[in-house]
Amino acid sequence: MAQTAICQFNTKLNLNFFMKTKVNLCTMLMLLAFLFAGSKTFAQQGVSFKASAGAQTSWIFNSDDSDVDGFSQKFYLHPAFSLGAGYNFTDNLGLGLDVMYSFQGRKYEIDDVEARLSMDYLKIPLYFHYNTNPASQWMFSANVGPQVGILTRAKALDSDGNELGDIKDGYKDLTFGAFASAGTEYKLTNNLNLFGLVRYDFDFSNCEDDEAAGFTDGRSSSHNSSLGIQLGVRYLLGK
Repeated sequence: MAQTAICQFNTKLNLNFFMKTKVNLCTMLMLLAFLFAGSKTFAQQGVSFKASAGAQTSWIFNSDDSDVDGFSQKFYLHPAFSLGAGYNFTDNLGLGLDVMYSFQGRKYEIDDVEARLSMDYLKIPLYFHYNTNPASQWMFSANVGPQVGILTRAKALDSDGNELGDIKDGYKDLTFGAFASAGTEYKLTNNLNLFGLVRYDFDFSNCEDDEAAGFTDGRSSSHNSSLGIQLGVRYLLGK
């Protein structure tokens, strides 16, 4: 009898110990899963900073110029540099603000005589940001939003790039437009991504000053535009 009671007691003790161990193990696993999920979510949201450099071709579109016989715009390649900051309020969506210094203008020919307009702008785009699954090694990202352009320099050049004169007074100090970019990001570390983007922008406002001396009355509006590639790095805080 005593031996049977001891066996039953031991069996019950082992069973209780097993049940408690199982419960504790399950609790620990659930806690770890919760902490992992929480840290992963936090890691994809929050503030990021980025820097990029790229090359772009630019134009100034004007319908009156296009109607001139013998007029054509040429490929005009220049660099652009950008710094920016963003905030992702979900894993996939966020807002961003960049400051870009853009070397642009246009190269054109009239009756086989080439000339250039060299114009530098400080561009400030505010935009919506979207990216696919940030846990992947590669992800797609896109940006779109309005943009302000601040003219800092404008020169007329000959076909060899020699300066012919300062023409800044003939152009507006501010332009308003929009931009869009899309590309991919590659995760180097939990904090650092490399990215490559194709970027296009277009100014809706007239870049020429219709009140400037020498402006042709009735001339149609001129609109800046550029298309280029940006390569850069993005650093994410809080990982």
